[in-house]
Amino acid sequence: LVVYFSWSGNTESVANEIQAQTGADMFEIVPAEPYTDDYDTLLDIAQDEQANDARPAIAGTVDHFEQYDVVYLGYPNWWYGVPMALLSFLEENDLSDKQVYLFCSHGTGGLASSVEQIDEALPDSTALSENIFDVYEEDAASSQQDILAWLEELGY
Repeated sequence: LVVYFSWSGNTESVANEIQAQTGADMFEIVPAEPYTDDYDTLLDIAQDEQANDARPAIAGTVDHFEQYDVVYLGYPNWWYGVPMALLSFLEENDLSDKQVYLFCSHGTGGLASSVEQIDEALPDSTALSENIFDVYEEDAASSQQDILAWLEELGY
């Protein structure tokens, strides 16, 4: 299963390529109350959510989540962390018996503290934080070969 959150489309392009290479099912984490398209307003909202440790409601659920043993979990680095909607998803779904592979799109902040936040949210899962696919946001749409190489490293 490929699970991802994407606001600008960069993480979505990586998720689509993983799906194309693996044939996995997909689930997009979408806030129940959609975020604005205005970047400056979004910046304020995202920083407020982080400051308040918010867990925004998510629209939809993964049908038969228990059937998946491998989860590719994607997100953008949002102001040196993860989007809070990602943490909502992690708290609503039991990933303790799943193999979790992380992928992240980012600007100049790289992974920042995102991996630590995910590890904290998934204390009983097998998140392989030593082999994360991360890509600079402007390269996300053209990273097919890098994604294929990453999937091969994972043994897919």
